[in-house]
Amino acid sequence: MQPLVTELEGDTGIGPAPWSIQPDLLNSGQDARHAVVELDESGVAILRFGDDDQGARPDSGTSFTITYRVGNGPQGNIGAEGIRHVVSADARIVAVRNPLPAAGGAAPETAAQIRRRAPRAFRTQLRAVTPEDYAAFTTAQRGVQKAAATPRWTGSWHTQTITVDREGGLPLDRTFENQLSSGIERYRMAGHDVNFSDPVFVSLHLALQICVSRDYFRSDVKQALLEIFTSGRRRDGSPGLFHPDNFSFGQTIYLSPWHAAARQVRGVSSVRVLQFSRQGEDDPKPLADRYIQLGKLEIARLSNDPNFPEHGVLELTMLGGK
Repeated sequence: MQPLVTELEGDTGIGPAPWSIQPDLLNSGQDARHAVVELDESGVAILRFGDDDQGARPDSGTSFTITYRVGNGPQGNIGAEGIRHVVSADARIVAVRNPLPAAGGAAPETAAQIRRRAPRAFRTQLRAVTPEDYAAFTTAQRGVQKAAATPRWTGSWHTQTITVDREGGLPLDRTFENQLSSGIERYRMAGHDVNFSDPVFVSLHLALQICVSRDYFRSDVKQALLEIFTSGRRRDGSPGLFHPDNFSFGQTIYLSPWHAAARQVRGVSSVRVLQFSRQGEDDPKPLADRYIQLGKLEIARLSNDPNFPEHGVLELTMLGGK
């Protein structure tokens, strides 16, 4: 049976002083009276103290008084009607009993079982070590489309800066950041800090010259084009070509799918691309290459929202038609 230490007191001759049981001493200060309980394969508990750097070192000659309880594992499953007394100052309690036996206690794994089971268990990694691990565990959380992690040394400790692309292009607010922090905590490597940041959005400028067939109204064709080239949802519920979920980190933005989408609209006779670039730049290279390459933490956007013109612009020049 494994002991569980509930109280630990150290006495150097001038009176007892409480010591706190911690899972580790990595975050313990120099004067912190902290200790760690370690168990060997035989279930024998050993107290491990600090070194005056991470946790205080006990003075020579200190005597310790330990209060602990045992009962973990199948041996701790008390039988039916095994509880007869309860220590309480509540006079309303007349009697106590357990009509059913306890269940659920599990014995610790033996060394042989660990050697047999460990290879299979580690096929599914439940720890974040590399930046790719942090990005993968963050991406797996609800509401995240994709994440990218960048390791940094702050001068005092290692930090994994995780850039988050939220579904629907939503901002990384404090509530969602706290949710992400709680979700990644169980995988975080000890001694590593985690920080979250918004992506680097790259606004695009797309200008198309549309030649409308003579039997179609220019206004109708333009409305059909805007229905496709939207950053929101279309009337049938499907996302538009510029919907935020169609873009993510380091994506290469090709012109050809957009050109083909415009060409397939009924009433469009021909399409000519006048501008295809990052917003505010006159570089002709993207138009000549027919693609724009983004950086690792960059995400394209083209909202075409008159209230936020800096979030990307779509220009449609309509010619011909009625």
